[in-house]
Amino acid sequence: MTKAPFDKLPRGLGLRQRKRSDGSWRVWWEPTGAERAEGAAPAELDAARPTWSLREAKRLKASATGQAQPAPVSSGGRTIAALVETYKRAPRFGKLADATRTGYEADFRVIVEKWGTQPVASFTKPVIYTWWETLHGRSPTYAGKLIRSFSVLFTHAERLGWRPENSNPCRGLGMPGATRRKRHASWAEIDALLTTAERLDMHNMACGIALALFTGQRQSDVANARIADFHRSNTLQLDGSPVTVWHLRRSKRGNLGSVPLHPEAAARVQALIDAAPEGAETLLRDEATGQPYSLDLFRKRWASIRATAAKSCPSLLRPALQFRDLRRTFGVLARAAGALREDVADVLGNSADTDAGLGEVYMPSQFDTALRAVQAIKRPDTEGRKKSS
Repeated sequence: MTKAPFDKLPRGLGLRQRKRSDGSWRVWWEPTGAERAEGAAPAELDAARPTWSLREAKRLKASATGQAQPAPVSSGGRTIAALVETYKRAPRFGKLADATRTGYEADFRVIVEKWGTQPVASFTKPVIYTWWETLHGRSPTYAGKLIRSFSVLFTHAERLGWRPENSNPCRGLGMPGATRRKRHASWAEIDALLTTAERLDMHNMACGIALALFTGQRQSDVANARIADFHRSNTLQLDGSPVTVWHLRRSKRGNLGSVPLHPEAAARVQALIDAAPEGAETLLRDEATGQPYSLDLFRKRWASIRATAAKSCPSLLRPALQFRDLRRTFGVLARAAGALREDVADVLGNSADTDAGLGEVYMPSQFDTALRAVQAIKRPDTEGRKKSS
C-alpha cells in the first residue's frame, strides 16, 4: 500500500498513521498524557479499513474521556449560538468596557464556528478539556483565553436555567496559567523608535510612543486620547514648571485616571496641540491621511516604525517588541529608578478602581504618588558612562 489511509487526520482525536520502511502503513490510536494517566493505552487499528479505524478511534477517545455511548441531548433551541446571542443582549454585557466586549465577541465567533449548533446541556468537562488540549497544542495562551470566554457563557447558561447550577464544564480543568510576558524596551530601543518615527515624519506616532512609555497607558487609550483631556496644572510643579495632566477614562476597566506627564511626553503633546487643525478633538492624527488613527492603522504604523528601527537596532525584533510592552517598560523604568510599587500602580490604574477624575482637588496624595513614579524616570547619564569607560 503506497497511498496513505487518511489524506488528513482529524484534530484532537488521537488517530495516527505512519509509513513503514517496506511501504506499508501503520494506523493506531494514541491517548494523551492525561488519558494515559487514567489507564488508556495505544491501540492498533487497520490501515486497510480507514472507515472502521476512524470509528474505532472515536470510540476509544470517547471511552478515554468518559463519553462512551453518550445519550443524545435535544437542544430545544438552547444551542451555543443562541446562548451567545442571549448573553450579548444581557445588561451585564452592555456594562462591560468597550475593549472587553470586543475581546469577548472575537472569542465568541470562534466558539460559535466550532460549537454553534450543539446543545448547551450536552457539554461535559471531558469535551471541553479535549478541545482545550487541541487548542493548547497550537497556542497555549489563546487556548486559555477561549476557554475562559466559554466559561462566561456557561455561567450565563446557569443563570438562565439552561444548565444546572454549578455545572460549568470549564471549571476545574487544571489549565496551567498563561506565561507572563516580561519583554520591555531598553533605552537604546526607545531612542531608535523615537528617532525613526521622527525621521519618517510620523511625529504623531512618536508622540504616541512617548505617551505610552512615560505614562504606562494602553494602546487604545493612547490612540484615542483627546486634546481636551490634557490640562496644565496650577498646583503641580516639576523642576519649577507646571505639570501637564492627562485625564482619561481607561478603556479596559472604565475607571477614570489622572496622569501627570513626564517632560518628554508633555513637550510632544503640547507640540501636537499647538499644530492641531481648528475643531480637532483627537490628539493623534495620521500624517498620511490627516485623520485620527483607527486601532488597525495605529498598529500598522507601529509595525512599520519598528521594522525600520530594527535595521539599526536589531534587538527590537529579538523577540519583537510589542506596543503593549511600552506599558511594562514604564513600570520597569520607574521601579528601577526607585519608585514604589504603589506609586507605579497609581499611574497604571490597575490597583483599586478609584475615580481619580478630580484627584488634584480631592486626592492630592494620589497625585503625589503618581508624580513620584513619573518623575523617577531619568535617562541614563551617557556622558558619565563614557568617561568611566
